Amino acid sequence: MKIDSLYKKIAEKMWSVVQEAISGGDNILLEPLKSVGASLKWEKEKEKEWFDSGKDMESVSTWSPKYWNRDLEKLLMECIATQIPSFVSASNIDEPAFKDHLSQLESNIFPNLRCKRDFFKEAELLTTYTKCCNACLLSHFSTLTDGNLSFSKCLLIYEWGFNMYRSGSVMLLLADACYLKWIFSDMEKKLLTVTQKEVREALREVVNAGRKPYTDTTIIQVLTGRSEAVQHISDTIRDKVEAGCLEELLQFLCSYKNETRSLLQVDTFSVMCSNLQILENCCIFRAAWYKLTYIYSASAETDTKVKEFIDGTEEQSRKLFLQAIASEAKVVLKNHFRKDYSDLNTFLNFLQLSFSRFEMKNTQTYETLIQAAYQSIVTEYMQALLTISGKSSSAKRRNIANKIKADHRAMRTLFEENFGPRTVSLDDPIERTIDFIGLTDIEAMKLQIVLLLHKCPDLRKEHLNIILDIKGTLSWTERNTLLAVVYENCVGIEKETDIKTEKYGNCVCCCCF
Repeated sequence: MKIDSLYKKIAEKMWSVVQEAISGGDNILLEPLKSVGASLKWEKEKEKEWFDSGKDMESVSTWSPKYWNRDLEKLLMECIATQIPSFVSASNIDEPAFKDHLSQLESNIFPNLRCKRDFFKEAELLTTYTKCCNACLLSHFSTLTDGNLSFSKCLLIYEWGFNMYRSGSVMLLLADACYLKWIFSDMEKKLLTVTQKEVREALREVVNAGRKPYTDTTIIQVLTGRSEAVQHISDTIRDKVEAGCLEELLQFLCSYKNETRSLLQVDTFSVMCSNLQILENCCIFRAAWYKLTYIYSASAETDTKVKEFIDGTEEQSRKLFLQAIASEAKVVLKNHFRKDYSDLNTFLNFLQLSFSRFEMKNTQTYETLIQAAYQSIVTEYMQALLTISGKSSSAKRRNIANKIKADHRAMRTLFEENFGPRTVSLDDPIERTIDFIGLTDIEAMKLQIVLLLHKCPDLRKEHLNIILDIKGTLSWTERNTLLAVVYENCVGIEKETDIKTEKYGNCVCCCCF
């Protein structure tokens, strides 16, 4: 028991010396610290002798000096930890305070620990001291990166750690492999993860319809801002950040395309505005990607995928938009020729308002969309004219002529004045119908019918009958003369005179006028 008590007193004295060496400032007494080193060296030698002598294991396991190395490590860990300022997480403080903390580590803590390192080296305790410094500092670095960090804070830690490595100021306190893993694996992975997360959120935010206006410049800034922020550190990290941003762009475009595909199940006018926004987003992304190819060194495969996603999303959205146009036009025109008031003007005004919000008007996408929308409305109008009007009386149909002219004028005004004269097709069937109704010379009428038949070989006798009824100023002889032109100029056309107009109620031949 006396020997155990003696060992205990020796240990207490040694730990007092170690504590003083760590926390006592620069005035460290080297000789007492060397005594600690010599005592621990003696302990190791005696333990080895004990094992080599073949003494029983129970005696070895209870021998007091055996725990001196363990107790020294524990003490050093506690003492070194007290030298490092307490810190909860970078996510809970602002950047200036975070910078101050890193600056304090660099200018005060590291130099102090390096200074003490020399004394522990002289005392032959360097291995234990370095091991404890390594564990304490890496634990503190881990604390710095806990929580949800922003890109700017991640970059701040990464750049600080990279500079510490490049200067070598921290390497004397840490094992090379451990620090390299922390900065070039753990911290780098954290930086790239946060980069992709913020890019994903930023892309989602800028394409939100309620966040307009935004331009291709906005998209470019989202995708290049972070790589520009790291390029001064090294080309390697810049390339990795660029690759992460491009990967996130591809994933975003893929998910955006899938979202658009799900909308294809809905064929209602209520989704028209959202689809116009999607189409405009495609225009913006296409313009942004064109410029990005001069900034990024994207592979041919990536370039192809980006373009495929944009084109595919655009095509899906255009399909849904035109379906909505046709569906609503069909509803609006259902009773258009049977009542004095119609919702057609309201429908056209809504279209004008919707298209006025489309900012990428100088694009092929917009021009093609407007032309297709105009043709869709004209087609539905002719369908309504050649079917519903056929069920009305002759007197009523003759009064429809003025309505057709007014409607056509309203449609052309909307599409020509707001979207340009190229929008309106040269083969506008409504205009050709109006021109035919206004003719008085039978030979001119026959020529017009021939032109119509060449443009629309599926024009039926019953369709022409409706147009002749609307004209309403022809004798039966003139009517039969004009109908004969149909027989003479159409091959394979049915000549039964009792075919009902309803049979062709859904015929799409009218769009070929």
